[in-house]
Amino acid sequence: MEDNPDLNTTGKQPEDESTVKEEKDQNDWKKGSRLLSGLVGSNVFLFSCALLTCVFTEDIDIFERDFLIFITIMMAICILWMLFQMFFTWKNKDAVLYKDCQAGPIWMRVGIILFGVGALIMTSFKIAYTAEYKDCATPMKLMQPVIEALFIIVQTCFLWISCKHCVQIYLNATRCFLMILLMVNLTIWIIMVTEESRHHTIELEEYFKGNYSKTNTSTLSEHQDVNEHEKRCECLYKCGVDKTVYIYLYPLNIEYNLFAAAMIYIMWKNVGRQIDENASFHHGLGPGVRQHIPLLGLFSGLGVLITGLVMFILYELGRGNSQKKWLSLTAFYYFHVISLVLMCLANVVGIVIFRLDKRNMDNQKNPSRTLDTVLLLLATLGQYAISYYSIIAMASTVPFILLCGLTLSYSVLMIIQHSLQNVFIIEGLHRLPPPNLLNALQGTSHPRAVEQHDSMRGRSPEKESRLSLTSPPEKPSTPRRETLTQHIKRHLKKRKTMKDVYLFLFLCNLIFWIMPAFGARIRFDTGLEVDFYGFSMWAIITNICLPFGIFYRMHAAASLLELYSTA
Repeated sequence: MEDNPDLNTTGKQPEDESTVKEEKDQNDWKKGSRLLSGLVGSNVFLFSCALLTCVFTEDIDIFERDFLIFITIMMAICILWMLFQMFFTWKNKDAVLYKDCQAGPIWMRVGIILFGVGALIMTSFKIAYTAEYKDCATPMKLMQPVIEALFIIVQTCFLWISCKHCVQIYLNATRCFLMILLMVNLTIWIIMVTEESRHHTIELEEYFKGNYSKTNTSTLSEHQDVNEHEKRCECLYKCGVDKTVYIYLYPLNIEYNLFAAAMIYIMWKNVGRQIDENASFHHGLGPGVRQHIPLLGLFSGLGVLITGLVMFILYELGRGNSQKKWLSLTAFYYFHVISLVLMCLANVVGIVIFRLDKRNMDNQKNPSRTLDTVLLLLATLGQYAISYYSIIAMASTVPFILLCGLTLSYSVLMIIQHSLQNVFIIEGLHRLPPPNLLNALQGTSHPRAVEQHDSMRGRSPEKESRLSLTSPPEKPSTPRRETLTQHIKRHLKKRKTMKDVYLFLFLCNLIFWIMPAFGARIRFDTGLEVDFYGFSMWAIITNICLPFGIFYRMHAAASLLELYSTA
């Protein structure tokens, strides 16, 4: 008896059409909701930047007061919404039906707590400093740091609890408030970066004036200018932190806001997303890898880290001594050049292992991975720009001295190392997890193990999983067992080597973040680029590009730590 095609078609067509139409309407509504929240957030951010520009360009109290009122109101709104959101999701179980297991990994949540502690300490110093000058402090100046401290505490708790949530109700309101919270963090980040850049620019300007002044009269006038600047700064918001804690706490505050902004963006992307919690899981490490301690990567990375700290201390001590300055700068540059060469070699080794250990690429939608890739590529542009400016200056400098050669080599190696590391990290983030070959050796035919193993060989995972379910498990024969054992040994050796590479690069990126974040301005101290471009132009270039380079190192270290944990 033949089937009636018309009957089957008419029976399924309305249901399929309604399903497709419903999915299309949901996707269109999601795009419209994201557009609305994006418009709200962009207006908040641009208005904040406009007020902030007035604060830092004109010493007028009205701009400072207006900005403090605005940012305090926005932080208070965010605090109230975060408290409501945590209470609402706790009481209403239908608010969060899905969770993104790849969002908010443990290292990121621990990191935001550590950086949050640093930000809270700095805010406490700001409160104490404002209270000390209470005669000229307005009530808003006293209230703003208190609200900021409360904002840091509530936001840290909110991100720890809710970073994996895929909210399913009140989607428009949730997206809008998350976008406002994101923009508030970016505004605070811009405040911190601007204040830090301004502080270093004033410090370097005084340093160059001290070097070029040849008479006691000029030195005396310089100290008078510094004293006048300090007196003028006593009652201003932008000078509200003592210089002794400025350098050491601002990097922590900057990273806190960047970590928070990244986690909030992932939450914003996950609003309304329906995902299987068990679909994305961390693949367990094999016994050989779990027991393996990457001694080579650990000791070589610690060697670079400790040497970098010693060089950084000598560099800071040598800056104030004209006799030791040349030696400290030369040693500091030699350390950078040698370290960058080692990092390039480690990246090349990792890329070669990727080519030998062939796996399928994971091309499914993943907001966390997409954000990591975009941030790495965008942050690299800042280091590219400052390196190319330096290369042009060194190639045009006459006579070509040793420091010119070291600066040129340093800039070229920076470009090469960033390029290789980006390829290495981005490919590592997109590779499918390694197969569990020990199950295959023991004759286990678990569907997940078969799926992982067959993804290596290019066979259809669905087809093979069906075969594994219908056929009984068979232990491999002796020749095949020996071949599989050798294959497992080679595979585990590659994975152990990758753990060494990940750990070494993580420690190297960590020291390359510490040095510029805590005050190293090596391209300023040589004076070569300053002589070529002029102090003002080079200060603008470094103040724009250097924060991106600092952020790149921290983000690359975080990505390498994630790859190491899943190696």
